[in-house]
Amino acid sequence: MAFKWKRQPDELARVVPKKNVDGFFRKSVILSPNEKGVLIKEGEIEEVIESGKLSVGGLLSPGTIRKDVDVALIDTSPKDLQWKCSKLWTADNQSLSCSGVLRFRVMEIKRLFQMIFAYTTSDKDGERSLSVQDVYKRLESEVITLVLEPEVRTENIENIYGNRELRMRLENELEMKLRSTLEMWGLEMLRYTIQWDLGSYGRVMEATNQFQTEEELAELKTLGEEGKYERFGRVDVAQVRASQAPTAVRSEFVREERLKEEEARLELERLRHETDMKEALDAIALKDQLHISKAKGMRAELEVEQDMKDREHYRDMDYISAVTSTGGADVAKTISEGREYAKLSSEQLEALAKVKQSEVMAKEDKVSFMMDVEDRERADAYRRHELDAGLMGAASSKGGSAVKRCSGCGSTIPAEASFCSQCGKKLE
Repeated sequence: MAFKWKRQPDELARVVPKKNVDGFFRKSVILSPNEKGVLIKEGEIEEVIESGKLSVGGLLSPGTIRKDVDVALIDTSPKDLQWKCSKLWTADNQSLSCSGVLRFRVMEIKRLFQMIFAYTTSDKDGERSLSVQDVYKRLESEVITLVLEPEVRTENIENIYGNRELRMRLENELEMKLRSTLEMWGLEMLRYTIQWDLGSYGRVMEATNQFQTEEELAELKTLGEEGKYERFGRVDVAQVRASQAPTAVRSEFVREERLKEEEARLELERLRHETDMKEALDAIALKDQLHISKAKGMRAELEVEQDMKDREHYRDMDYISAVTSTGGADVAKTISEGREYAKLSSEQLEALAKVKQSEVMAKEDKVSFMMDVEDRERADAYRRHELDAGLMGAASSKGGSAVKRCSGCGSTIPAEASFCSQCGKKLE
């Protein structure tokens, strides 16, 4: 007797305890195509059966009697999941939704086994069931809503409508998130589609276009009425112009003649102005030439004057050189001072003589003072020498040769002295 474990058509996997498997003598599960069986012992996968019959115990199979054994039955056939995400609000508070089909199948048993125990609870019989709707609830709360809501909220409805690049970016990001989440659960994504529903935006655009069309038609009708009355006005204006044509022609002729006279007068004034400007420019150029000629003459005069001064200077230098080589520097100095004095007045010469006389007197006074100071110092030195000689003589008469003379200045100094007290010379 085959064990039927599916209770719903969209059931993906079910964990059944050993006690819930029918059969007294033999407890076995026959696997159908696209089904796999997993033998679970103490919460871990012990064996995976790809096809055939999975035996979990019984009286006629004593070697297979085990305790705390569960059986996980998994459907590996492709499953289609109809998903929908409604009430997505844009930045300009427009509501839209999207839906699609997600097809997947089981790839890795161990990851799916972990998902079963992580996201399901056991019922009163100890069984755990995982359906396609359970997967959709997890995807909706963990992936679809978290991806689409933040992205759509940052865009206006006009940017989303007809923007293929934006839609492709959102669809690719959602596809990557779905694929990575399904792989984490041991599922493989086979197909993924998405369809956008812009809600009332299409009706709003249709109503807007209809309103614009009606407004344009009304505007054209108004323009037609205005054109009709404008044509009537142009006819009236043409009639008035026809009646006033001779007067208008005469007025136009008079105006054109006045305009020609004014243009001729302006042209004459322009020619006069150009003539005056040319004469003024010629005068300015002539004045510039005169200034240049005058400057050149003054430059020539200055060059001649400088040349004469240079020649006079060279003559003076030659004269001073000759005097210096003949009579010496004192003669040259005397001649130079004589030339300087020749340029002075009598009052200046008298004042200069007084200054020179006072300088000479001051110099003589200084010389006499210095001579007196030297005489006094020389007398003091003679007295010191005589006193030292007397002392040395007295000392030599008493105690032998206790003095010696300096080889530099001849002064008498004690025999134990190393330096002369008069000239400071070092003694041998």
